[in-house]
This record gives sequence, structure tokens and C-alpha cells, in this order.
Amino acid sequence: MKKRLLIALAILISFILILNGCQSDQKQAAKIQKIMEKSVVFENDFAANQAELNELRNDARLIYTELINLDINDKDSLNQKIEKGYTYTKKQQQLVEEAEENFKKAYTTSSRIEKHIRKIKDEDQKNQATKLLTIMNERKKLIDSFFEKYLENLKLQNTFYQHFKDENINLQSLNEQIIEINKRTEEMGEIIQKFNHYTKQYMKAGKDYDQMN
Repeated sequence: MKKRLLIALAILISFILILNGCQSDQKQAAKIQKIMEKSVVFENDFAANQAELNELRNDARLIYTELINLDINDKDSLNQKIEKGYTYTKKQQQLVEEAEENFKKAYTTSSRIEKHIRKIKDEDQKNQATKLLTIMNERKKLIDSFFEKYLENLKLQNTFYQHFKDENINLQSLNEQIIEINKRTEEMGEIIQKFNHYTKQYMKAGKDYDQMN
């Protein structure tokens, strides 16, 4: 009888420990969800910045193409295009800085889940939440690189426009700048493609974690 009582007591203690672990995990999951909901607000602002930047980039690309194909002796047309070009680079710079700030807020907010992940008892849930955190960090690295290259490219474009305004246009120098701008633009495209891929993984990882709770 005493032996059975001890076994029953051991089972009861194990059940209480499991129950406490489940309750603790649910508590952490609720906190993680709350943090991610706050982060989504900034993510949405960032996405809106990106959409606007994409439109501006397309407009700027048209000006850039038209400028290359213009007669260099047609000063009036050149100056009009150059001024438009300057306007687009200025607007893009403002939006890049705004997008950078919004992503920083989203990342800083979502990074707070790390302390809650450490408290998760269930290994599967902890692994899934850790995966979410890892993907989030990869996105941060990629977007930081994108912003850096974007701002560098805008500086190159301004230098390009300035050279067009010079009385003695150096065609070789212009060609070199065109090659460099195109190269940077291509690199930016590759980075944002990878970033978008990680964003899809990030959303899936978050959804998978939610479904575990």
C-alpha cells in the first residue's frame, strides 16, 4: 500500500511539473505574441516605405535612361532632366532613412522575444522560436547591407548628374560612372531578393510557432 502511495505521489508530482511547464510555456508564448504584434506595426510602415521607394526608383531610372540618350549639346533638356534627377535622389534618401528607422524599430522590438525564448521548457517550441529569431537576425544583416549600398548609389547618381552639368563633359568618366551605378543597382537587387526570401521564411516560422501554442 505504501509503495503504491509513493508511486502515485511520484506520478502526481511529475504531472504537476509537466503542467507547470506547459503553463510557463503558454505564458512565454503570450508574451512573444504580444511583442511580435507590436513589431508588425513597424514592419508595415517599413513595407510602405519600400513600396514608395520602388516607385521612386522606377521614376529615377527613367530619368537616368533619358539623360544617357540625350544629345549632350541640348543643355536645356539636360538641365531639366538633371534637376528631376536631383529631386528623385533627395526623395529617395529621405525614404531610405525613414525605412531604415522603421526597420530598426521593428527589429529592436522583436529582439525582445529572446529573453522569453530562453524560458521555454518544451524543446520543439524553443527550437521553433529560436528559428524565428535566427531568421530575424539574417534579415537585419541583409537590409543593413541594402541600405548602405542604396545610400552609396544615391551619392554616385548625384556625382553623375553633376558631371553632366559640367561645361567640359568627360565621356569616359561618365561611362565609368554608368557602369558603377548599374553594378551597384544589380547588387541591391540581389540583396533585396534574398531579404524577401527570408521575409517569407520569417512569416512562416512565426506562423508555425503560433500553431504550436
